[in-house]
Amino acid sequence: MDVPVQDTVVEAIKTEEPTMSDTLSSYLPRVDQFYIPEWLTMQFIANNLISFTPLFSYGSTVISIERSQTALGFSIDICATMMIASILRISYYLITPYEITLLRQSIVMILIQLVLLHTSLKYRPEEYKYHNLKDVESMNVLLHEIWLEFFDSNDMLQYSNNKPQQLINNLKTLSFKKLSLFSYKVILACVYKFLKFFDPGYKRVFAFWQWADKKTYWKFLASFATFQILLTVLISKVLNWEELAQLLGSIIGSLGLLVESLLPLPQIAILYTLKSIQGFKLILLVSWLCGDTLKITYLVFGAKNISILFFLFAFFQMSLDFYIAGQYIYYKFYYPKLRNEVGFHDQEIEMTDFVKDQILEPVNTDNDDSSRDDLDIQPGHSHARQPQTFQ
Repeated sequence: MDVPVQDTVVEAIKTEEPTMSDTLSSYLPRVDQFYIPEWLTMQFIANNLISFTPLFSYGSTVISIERSQTALGFSIDICATMMIASILRISYYLITPYEITLLRQSIVMILIQLVLLHTSLKYRPEEYKYHNLKDVESMNVLLHEIWLEFFDSNDMLQYSNNKPQQLINNLKTLSFKKLSLFSYKVILACVYKFLKFFDPGYKRVFAFWQWADKKTYWKFLASFATFQILLTVLISKVLNWEELAQLLGSIIGSLGLLVESLLPLPQIAILYTLKSIQGFKLILLVSWLCGDTLKITYLVFGAKNISILFFLFAFFQMSLDFYIAGQYIYYKFYYPKLRNEVGFHDQEIEMTDFVKDQILEPVNTDNDDSSRDDLDIQPGHSHARQPQTFQ
């Protein structure tokens, strides 16, 4: 009896040798299962890179300071900024939970910053100690300078509770143009004081983060963290005030981003003062730029219902990081060559110096104010007058 054609075909398929592609396709899955665990995914790798990046970026700075045995060129204000921002971020998580990866990154950041702060204080140079820092002009002096540009020194306002009308009366004598200029210079004075607060080369109010005693740093961090966490837990978990908790969460989140966005300011001031990149690691700058890129990408594509403030703070920080990148290139490759040239004069202007120059720029008097022209009020020489007290 003839064998059916169908059975013949089935027998031929069974006896046919498998091709090379069939052999590899059946073998490779077993290789994958053997060498690559199921938990080792790209998501796992990305999450851990984000979480432990601070160990590489700031860990290299710790090693560099230990090797050179000096913290010259590195601003310990970075430690304060990152730890305060991370503590605020952890508090925010207690109210509005977010990605666990970012929470883990905040914890890792605090740990490595504690090590970096300890190392920086251990090798803090004499130039960074409080008694060697320069005094910054008080707000009283700046307002005195501005006032003398617009008013007679004999009409100097003595700020007191019983004479608020005197300020209004004096301002009413100004034209709209000069009143706008007066307000502009007062705002500039506030900006100048704000920027000088982040300059490590100048003394701060209450010597904040410039303390001589190392224990003061640890006491401040412990007190701030304890107060912040307890307040958040009390409002959001114990008392369960939902509306107040959401308001507190918004304030904490915005404040954390603001503090972190100001991170580059102290380093900008130090690089300008030293005119050198000594003590500043390139990997730290790269990590800042990569972090800015990831943050902005997350805000644009991954986050929902984000306030415009988050974008403003993120782009502001990135702009400062690009400014540091420009400083790094200039001081590493161009400034040493220019400095060795004959007749070279460094005309670089610091940001705060520019603001101060704008404050002290003489005011062009109007025709209706010609009676004051004979007062010879020059902002640059107003220190010759006896300063009057603003109480």
